[in-house]
Amino acid sequence: MKKLRRRLLIPLILLALFLFLLYGPWVTFRLVFINTAMHTSRFQFVARMFYTESYINRVIGRVEPEENPRTDTSIALAHNWNDGIYFAEIRGDHFRGFLIRVNDPRRLSFPQSPVPEGVLLEQIVAANHAIGGISASGYAYADRRGIVWGKTIVDGQFISRCTKSEYHVIGGFNRYYQLVVGGFNEAEILAQDYQWAFEFFPLLIVNGEKIPFPPHSGGYAPRAAIGQTAEGHVLLLVVDGRQRTSIGATFSDIQTVLYANGAVNAINLDGGSTASMVFRGGLVNNPSDGDRERLLPNAIVFR
Repeated sequence: MKKLRRRLLIPLILLALFLFLLYGPWVTFRLVFINTAMHTSRFQFVARMFYTESYINRVIGRVEPEENPRTDTSIALAHNWNDGIYFAEIRGDHFRGFLIRVNDPRRLSFPQSPVPEGVLLEQIVAANHAIGGISASGYAYADRRGIVWGKTIVDGQFISRCTKSEYHVIGGFNRYYQLVVGGFNEAEILAQDYQWAFEFFPLLIVNGEKIPFPPHSGGYAPRAAIGQTAEGHVLLLVVDGRQRTSIGATFSDIQTVLYANGAVNAINLDGGSTASMVFRGGLVNNPSDGDRERLLPNAIVFR
């Protein structure tokens, strides 16, 4: 009987400690736990096991798509374009990543996976004779990562339509090569005259203003994002995460990096193990799945 009590005691102590962390006075732990769980595709159920949906929504600062601001397309780009392409490593207090600036937005394109299984970023870059690229959209199915999640526009036409909600958070380039981001319904999406566009969230910067985020929003995770400066230069950002040398970045972290580099409009791309960047023939970051680099539905590449 004593041995049985000892065996039960350890799990009970661990459970009590875990519950104390979840509901105790250490608010930071609770915020990081909820944000990290809710911004993964695998572990959202863990947060919902312990907290109500209303509390989770307050913590993560969930915004309905129709409430998001929109790029003011009446503000024209400065068209200060040239052939410059700049690559740099970036570092924060708890993350490491890479930033590419492409000075001519006409060099970008948005190729899609030719197969339902998806393809590696290096394969997309090579097939399009590109200099580099970054992962973009999320995938609809874990076993068919070549099928894109959300609304997608290529060559001015929808190639996928998400019908679960009326409004959608969209980012993409119009025929003036301006990055247009915002929350739109389908008719409003068409009115933006997108050459290509994708659905993802959250918005990071709109019309030169940072989107406000609650503390630790998004948790600490691998990230990818795209932004554009007032001159029209395009910023591609990837941050490693879930590693000893790079824990990961919050939404505020990547927002800060892009804003400091002149972004006036910016949107988050699919992160986690998907976040990857290729430059001049090679993968430059370390995706969090290690050797198991993810197959992608599409990518943003530049020639």
